[in-house]
Amino acid sequence: MAANAAKETIDMPRMQERISDIGAPEERDQLLDVYDRARIKLEKNPNDQDAWLRMSEAFITEARITGAYGYNYGEATRILDHLLAQRGSNKDIKSQALTLKATILLSEHKFDEALVLGKEAVRMDPYRAYNYGVLVDAYTELGQYDSAVAMCDKMVAIRPDLRSYSRVSYQREIHGDIPGAIDAMDRAVKAGATGLEETSWCRVQLGGLYERSGDLDKAEEQYSLALAERKNYPFALSALGRVHRKRGDLKASAEEIAHAITIMPDAHFYAELARTCKTANNAAGYAEAIAKAEEVLIGLETGEDAHTHAHAHPDGTHDHGHAHSDGEHTHTHGEAAALPKNRTHGHSHEVGLEMARFELEFHKDLPVALSNAEHEFEHREANIDVNAALAAIYFAQGEYGTSRMHLSLARKTGSADPSLQMLEGLLAVKEGKSGGKELIRKAFKADPWLQHPLAEEARGMI
Repeated sequence: MAANAAKETIDMPRMQERISDIGAPEERDQLLDVYDRARIKLEKNPNDQDAWLRMSEAFITEARITGAYGYNYGEATRILDHLLAQRGSNKDIKSQALTLKATILLSEHKFDEALVLGKEAVRMDPYRAYNYGVLVDAYTELGQYDSAVAMCDKMVAIRPDLRSYSRVSYQREIHGDIPGAIDAMDRAVKAGATGLEETSWCRVQLGGLYERSGDLDKAEEQYSLALAERKNYPFALSALGRVHRKRGDLKASAEEIAHAITIMPDAHFYAELARTCKTANNAAGYAEAIAKAEEVLIGLETGEDAHTHAHAHPDGTHDHGHAHSDGEHTHTHGEAAALPKNRTHGHSHEVGLEMARFELEFHKDLPVALSNAEHEFEHREANIDVNAALAAIYFAQGEYGTSRMHLSLARKTGSADPSLQMLEGLLAVKEGKSGGKELIRKAFKADPWLQHPLAEEARGMI
């Protein structure tokens, strides 16, 4: 690098105007104040590294709140790359920059890259809890669950707060401890400031845990509280819409989900609307919703400013997907016009799992679903969500032995996910083994509204 490289700067990024009314006005004002204070400092001293760091955080926060990821993450990444290229950065600044860039990479599903940066951040600052959060998320997405738990333990030991408790919750959930997961997420909610996006996110996740346990009353209570505490929170609106659908109030369901879409046109919301339209026998609405979900998904791959919240953690990282369709910010499932002709391999592993689920649930195009899921498997073969998707696809294709192999991998953490128990039962029935129907009954007892591409076939067996 040239000797004067540290004096070089970049064009000043600008905050975009919001297109929807979300959150409290004072929250937006506070975020703009952070941006403005950083901008003023940088206009006086373009080499103020702390100001650049604060500005990048403002863009990351704006992305999480609005779902406008393309622009905001792009500007944040430009800032962070500039910071990381500077000589003479102190370890604290560089460690934070590494972690923030890793956060963005996680949201883009670039888990290997995020892991590298997270390890470097921990090496530079082993006493900062947030650094371990990146490692928890990356290890989880890559299917290295023992390492994820170890990093989660370190994180919560350093700082037991909303960020660490929310990660503890998910680790407990995928290891089959649902009461423990609920307790940890409740602690996360209580540790957060009322009305902030990260707190509302945790409250919706808490509702999701109740919903996936079959308790719609407690789920609805949490979703309603999230809306009371944070105006127009789209994930709470969509979740309430899902609860209304399960209770048979399809009009209210469509209204809540449509409201969420006006605030944030997220692919997952369109998919939820499609499910409601399908239940209501609204073929036109169903086709339109799926077309929109598909459009957003493809935009995610092509780099357009697609609105997909990506299951963001309170600090902007993923919630690891959760292989469910209910009670959370679901991975997109998406039926309308066919995907582009390159849909088999036209999507990188960043959206492979989402596309596989989309194809399985809506287009019923098993070869294309399998191609996307296998592409994802090449990058993270130990991930339980990837294996759960493959198990379902192979079952639908009648390849029961291969399905069982992937199901075993999907259950290796001891997850209590009813959909996995349902699939276990389906396989037992097809293989002529005893107890299959009882497993299916237990799955629907755990979650009477279990939503899965194979749920209809399973219900038909009992």
